[in-house]
Amino acid sequence: MSEMDNVDIAKSSYEAFHRGDLDGALAMMDDDIEWHQAQGLPHGGVYQGLANVRAAIFDPLDEQWWEDFDATPTDFLGGGDHVVVLGRYTGRGKRTGAPLDIPFAHVWRFRDGRAVRFHQFTDTRGWVGALGLD
Repeated sequence: MSEMDNVDIAKSSYEAFHRGDLDGALAMMDDDIEWHQAQGLPHGGVYQGLANVRAAIFDPLDEQWWEDFDATPTDFLGGGDHVVVLGRYTGRGKRTGAPLDIPFAHVWRFRDGRAVRFHQFTDTRGWVGALGLD
């Protein structure tokens, strides 16, 4: 796979997420993905496998934590088997109604057109504050 192909795959995932198509967003991820959620978040840490990632990271987004949550990319930077995505998280805390508008950097590693590793970097204080957990 070329780095442009990986960038296109990543873009399609964020576009699917924005449309509310979670299955489409997750389709690029390997079943054995290694997911590094930012430390400092209530669900921060390392998750192994797509089923665990979906249950711990994606399912609670709308069900428990946020109204109108989105991850809007502004830049996609390709480099070999890695894609870095810069953007902003937005939404409102379900419990607090507080707005979320914080930057993120996502670092993806691809193998054979599938995302095999993810690292999230974000303003964890802003995230936790909007949820009313600080």
